[in-house]
Amino acid sequence: MASRGLAIIFLMLPQLAHCLTGSIPLNSELSAREDQSWISENGTFAFGFTSAGRGDQLLLAIWYAKLPGDPTIVWSPNRDLPVGREAVAKLDQLGNLVLVDGNTTVWISNTSSLGVEYGVMSDSGSFILYNRSSSNRQVAWQSFWHPSDTLLPGQPLFVSLELTSPKSSLGLYSLKMLQQRTSLSLALTYISPEPYFSSLGSHANYSYWSSPEISNATGDVIAQLFESGSFGIRYGTSSTGTMYVHKNDSAGNQSILRRIAIGMDGNLRLYRWDNQWVVEWSAVPNPCLVAGICGSGVCSMDNSKSNAICTCLPGTSPVGSGIKGCLSSSIPSPQGNCSGTRNRSIRMETMPQTNYYFSGASTISNYSSVSRGSECAELCLADCNCVASVYGLLEAETCCWTLRSMVFGGLQDPSSTLYVKLGMNSSRTQEQGPPGEGSNGPTSDSPRSGVLLPLLLCVSVLVVLLCLLLCYIIRRRRMQQRQGMISGSLSLPGCPVHFSFHDLQTATCNFSRLLGTGGSGSVYKGTLRDGTLVAVKKLDKMLPHGEREFITEVTTIGSMHHMNLVSLCGFCSERSHRLLVYEYMSNGSLDKWIFPSNNGQERLLDWQTRFSIAIAIAQGIAYFHEQCRNRIIHCDIKPENILLDEKFCPKVSDFGLAKLMSREHSHVITMVRGTRGYLAPEWVSNRPITVKADVYSYGMLLLEIVGGRRNLDMSLDQEEFFYPGWAFKEMMNGTPLKASDKRLNEGVPDEEEFLRALQVALWCIQEDAWMRPSMGEVVKMLEGSVEINVPPMPQIVLELVAEGLHSVYRAMKGDCFSRPTTSSAITCQRSSKATYSYSTMSPR
Repeated sequence: MASRGLAIIFLMLPQLAHCLTGSIPLNSELSAREDQSWISENGTFAFGFTSAGRGDQLLLAIWYAKLPGDPTIVWSPNRDLPVGREAVAKLDQLGNLVLVDGNTTVWISNTSSLGVEYGVMSDSGSFILYNRSSSNRQVAWQSFWHPSDTLLPGQPLFVSLELTSPKSSLGLYSLKMLQQRTSLSLALTYISPEPYFSSLGSHANYSYWSSPEISNATGDVIAQLFESGSFGIRYGTSSTGTMYVHKNDSAGNQSILRRIAIGMDGNLRLYRWDNQWVVEWSAVPNPCLVAGICGSGVCSMDNSKSNAICTCLPGTSPVGSGIKGCLSSSIPSPQGNCSGTRNRSIRMETMPQTNYYFSGASTISNYSSVSRGSECAELCLADCNCVASVYGLLEAETCCWTLRSMVFGGLQDPSSTLYVKLGMNSSRTQEQGPPGEGSNGPTSDSPRSGVLLPLLLCVSVLVVLLCLLLCYIIRRRRMQQRQGMISGSLSLPGCPVHFSFHDLQTATCNFSRLLGTGGSGSVYKGTLRDGTLVAVKKLDKMLPHGEREFITEVTTIGSMHHMNLVSLCGFCSERSHRLLVYEYMSNGSLDKWIFPSNNGQERLLDWQTRFSIAIAIAQGIAYFHEQCRNRIIHCDIKPENILLDEKFCPKVSDFGLAKLMSREHSHVITMVRGTRGYLAPEWVSNRPITVKADVYSYGMLLLEIVGGRRNLDMSLDQEEFFYPGWAFKEMMNGTPLKASDKRLNEGVPDEEEFLRALQVALWCIQEDAWMRPSMGEVVKMLEGSVEINVPPMPQIVLELVAEGLHSVYRAMKGDCFSRPTTSSAITCQRSSKATYSYSTMSPR
């Protein structure tokens, strides 16, 4: 009788297994019909069947067990293959974790050869299979090694693993390590839908976002969401190095639930539970910067600047079924007849102010000598392999790209025009050329032969005159086309408004309210019809490089959106008039608030405001250095180009000298641009220019912010006249506050913050660009999230000391009377007397 009872209990063990919170023995199973699950020991996570959101379809999944509302799934092996109510999940006798639906095996862990003895739903959120006893157990398999779309705190994402979003008719997205020859970074990649894989092969994927790169990393490289709420990459032999993609600067509460997930919209987000899931950080700030967000269609922003609008190109159709986006009615394919004859049924459809994502494999050619959009369209029309062409600006130069495929979608771009070839499936009718004259034509014996010679002479003269006229027309048209290149294409919502010259003349009271003047023009205060205050910049000198500055500023600022960058409200490109309309900044430029005033109207910022301004400026520069589609080198960072709103929030302005650089390039070669005193040494030594040139300028600016004075002030004595040298000396003497602004009677700088700012500035003005930190690192150092090593003596200070402070001071003191100096720092030519030394130190 007793043995019979034991047998009944043994047979019931599989049915009771779902009640366990510890070890899950072999032969345990979960039934979808009985709504069973295995719970982690702390009760946070559950493993079992839950709704797939589509009728009676179910997923085998792991989710948060204690949270209210619909389950938040963090892992599922059958996400794209839901099962029914008859499904069973079983840890079988062989050690396999198996999902069976009826007679079909939907998924299996394939762990029968690993000696699995039991399973555990762990407190970390991973379902683990162990192959030994609890005293000496080893992990044979776990769900963390096979992630779906979510990364939990402590879960490692190795180089071989990736997060993938759920599939849709538009494709899917993945987060994985992007490995290059000497560097590695995290990347978000769009993967086109199934029909494109077989036909397009290698260019079915497009990476549209990447984290900062790690160069020459050794040991294991692991992406991880830390318990503190930060997200980054660990590397090194013992994972000692960390590169943060997102740094949580608040006090990390490890009891707060957090997760990182990649959504069907292609964005990577960090969520925090606060009675609901709250987005703490997202990788992509603008949904249109996600490739494939509209399928093969074009993305633009609505008036609220928060939601994406999808526009289908000719030849494509909406997806429907509640998914916004477009799919091609047929897969783009080359034209088969390349005989050189023109098919009249084929034409080019113009899509103004539109760019398109394309990879190198989908590009046929790149033409840099094309001056008009119509020429770019003709190049595609004449190429039987071309399905579309993109005409736009690359580093202020016009370029034309011809494409053999359209897969990754497009986006609104003020500086580009898309041309799409239509009528590819129409019947071809060849256009024949005019009949040629054969050798058996009329001879000179004809009665008309006497008239032929004078006629040819007249025709020749006429042809010469027509050629001269044509050259004049082409030259004049190119000049007009350069002047009106931008205004003709800006028509979609969300772009800078095109004002008429009369509108701006009225808004500024005929340009009577002058705010200030600069190298390229004057700035006036204006009021639009709706009462909005604006600042109107009128470009006075329209030399060829001035036109390029205007084009650069409109296209650069018009495509950027950041709280620390000035917003471009509109522009005017009418005949010879070139004007830019900015948001009005009531507190003017930064130089009026940090330097002593000569007119008796003293303005003084306290230390906390200055320090906050310095961090905010660094964040703005880091944005266009590291987070824009194309890297942007501002080339003219100085106090006069930092504007302050009514709350003293700083905004970087004046992108007229900016240089655009694609992410595939690390440097550019360009002529000297910028303001004396803020120029990095590479400008005057003909070395390649990188974003580190802006870092040098920021370092000079930061010194002026913390010192409350120009870096070069000949009204002071020979010890203090050059601020970088004096500040470095006081820092090394252990008395950095002696170099602070003496006007700060109240609100004396916090010594730790002041020293931190001083050290960051001195790192930024190092001679060698590789020794300067990136602007992203500058932000972290100023915020105190990373330690700062003591900087070496900057080369500019070293050369000054080598020349002799007294002799330099006397020479410059005499020079001030003959040539007024407006620069805020010295940019020296190297002297033969100076000692030049290389340092292997770095700010980190």
